[in-house]
Amino acid sequence: MTKTADTKKKRIVCGALFALFYAGWGAMLYRMFTRQAIEFQGKYGNYPSDLVVHIREGREGIGYSLMDNVFAFLMDTLGLDQRAIGVFLALTVLVTVWATYRVMRRLLPGESSPILLMLLVTVSMFVMPIHIKALNPYRYLSLQSATIWHNATYIGMKLAGMCVMYFYYYYQENYQKHFSAADFIWFTVLLSFANLMKPSFILAFAPAMAVMLLTDCVASKGKTFGRQVLFGIPVLLSLVVLAYQSTKLFMGNDSAIVFAPAYILRFHATHPFAALLQSAAFPLLVLAANFRNLKTDRCFRVSWLIWLFGLLETLLLNETGRRQNDGNFTWGYSFCLFLVFVVCLCCFYRNVKEIYSRCKDAGKASLVRFLREDRGCRRRVLYLAAAGLLLCAHFCLGLDYFRIVSQGGSYF
Repeated sequence: MTKTADTKKKRIVCGALFALFYAGWGAMLYRMFTRQAIEFQGKYGNYPSDLVVHIREGREGIGYSLMDNVFAFLMDTLGLDQRAIGVFLALTVLVTVWATYRVMRRLLPGESSPILLMLLVTVSMFVMPIHIKALNPYRYLSLQSATIWHNATYIGMKLAGMCVMYFYYYYQENYQKHFSAADFIWFTVLLSFANLMKPSFILAFAPAMAVMLLTDCVASKGKTFGRQVLFGIPVLLSLVVLAYQSTKLFMGNDSAIVFAPAYILRFHATHPFAALLQSAAFPLLVLAANFRNLKTDRCFRVSWLIWLFGLLETLLLNETGRRQNDGNFTWGYSFCLFLVFVVCLCCFYRNVKEIYSRCKDAGKASLVRFLREDRGCRRRVLYLAAAGLLLCAHFCLGLDYFRIVSQGGSYF
């Protein structure tokens, strides 16, 4: 058998295994979401979630999210029951897997192995904070998580956000040369779609994009100012959705947005600073080891800018009234965590590939000597080992968390 035929056979086998895994996982998601919708009594509890509230708000016409309206359409217009909602949410998660795969293909344009990319995507879908009970007692509530299974509007925003990032990663490189009327419309639709799911995304994305546009304008000495304005207008148009949502969220009640430094973080976390590190340990280490990439890699730079504005959003803003302790400004940061995990998984893979190539070039006989004499390579290997251990911790704890919530346990 030729090498090409052998490689093709391995890809078919691996692809079939991934298909089986995602089919099985999709069935588990359907079961979990359906049981959340009816508060079924499971092994560890009655599947607590926000889903029952969102279904009720959608059916009563007071929901602010597109997800709420979809639930009402499925149950009231089509006359279906909670099983349809389980199917819809399971499919939403699986489409998010596909969108994340497309984003990773854009971040790793030279990578020809779809199996490797699917492995990275699978890891990204389960990452959770590194839970150390002595520092902060809860797996979810004390920390900040990229993976959330109890909130349908976040699940919808996660999909919509990745669709926006897929579009933006390409056009941030090309908008000064080519940005057609069709591109303008698509960008507006995608941003509006994300805002309709949950308004938290745009509060992190818009200022980060504004910084990138400003730096582009300065770099061109103002010559491309019109292009920056054209690329930014879809963001402004999509804000109309937020005006509509504010009438649903704040009119007729005692809630308002206020400046409240680290209120939610201090309210839930025993050690707030440790909570931030526990939640983003792997991407922060990758950032520290690849800090120069902020200057050379636009995707890396804008992703961390989005993360920074998401962090500022959750640290500086809060609500008053009945929503004061709900942490509604943490949703945007949760997506930002997911985004930097995705970006840093790709960066980590490139780091591993680079070291592997250097060690391979040195030859097996001189490998130990090479690592001993090349101090820079030795430091890089130590970084990769530490980052790999942190990634395993994020991933394994995420798998365990899903095991608990998929059997009715509390998401707290």
